Amino acid sequence: MIYGGIDVGKRSCKIALIDKKVVYIGEYDKSVFFKVYAVGIDAPLTLPENGMLRECEKDLLKLGIKLFPSGAPFFKEIALIGMKIAEELRDLGLKVYEVYPFASRFVMNIAPKAKKRTKRGLEEIKIALSNYIEIPELSHDEIDAVISALTVREYVEGRGSSVVGEGEIILPRTFFSFGR
Repeated sequence: MIYGGIDVGKRSCKIALIDKKVVYIGEYDKSVFFKVYAVGIDAPLTLPENGMLRECEKDLLKLGIKLFPSGAPFFKEIALIGMKIAEELRDLGLKVYEVYPFASRFVMNIAPKAKKRTKRGLEEIKIALSNYIEIPELSHDEIDAVISALTVREYVEGRGSSVVGEGEIILPRTFFSFGR
């Protein structure tokens, strides 16, 4: 099965398609998802009913996983782009999940303390990620897309869990028992 991951950005959205290795890296284009089973989107797919944080985000914070609050004005544009992409892909009949690559890195011990925007940090992440999937040379946005796809693969194949509350964020491995 092929799984997709999307790193949502204001200017561009990177996508990765994986099976046992990376089979495609590129810019978002819904037409490349025709053979994909399920997709993980690195953006909030719901907004909080009140305040800045959804319940699922509060649960991640309790676990020590840092995040941007989905209700923050600076982050809302990313959420809206992610929601639009999710709707397009659902209209194609795809299963779509919200993922958070940093949480996946934290859970899978993929260099969780490394800073992806530094050359050294990105290299640490690539080395740790290669324990899970063979990867080519990638930018940090492309790595987030790969981790998004990897998260979906793990979840769909029964090696994951979810955090539920005003939305749902899936995680690899059964790490705790919120939600599913």
